[in-house]
Amino acid sequence: MVIRYNRKTGDRIVREYPGPNGYANAVSDPDFRKDMGKHLGDWELAVIGSDSFDAIRTTHSRYFTGRDVTPVHA
Repeated sequence: MVIRYNRKTGDRIVREYPGPNGYANAVSDPDFRKDMGKHLGDWELAVIGSDSFDAIRTTHSRYFTGRDVTPVHA
């Protein structure tokens, strides 16, 4: 899963990569690779692997405090 998280507003953009190769697919995504290592202002970029979305919501709860502004096509 790739999460773009706005530290100021709490807004987030989430893109899931299901399956056994999900983490590898996430770090290979062209959008992630384009932004990796860049200063994105108030936006933070995170790649998180887990067995379930619910587990990530629990272990990384701060990323889920604001609004989900994920575009429909993401």
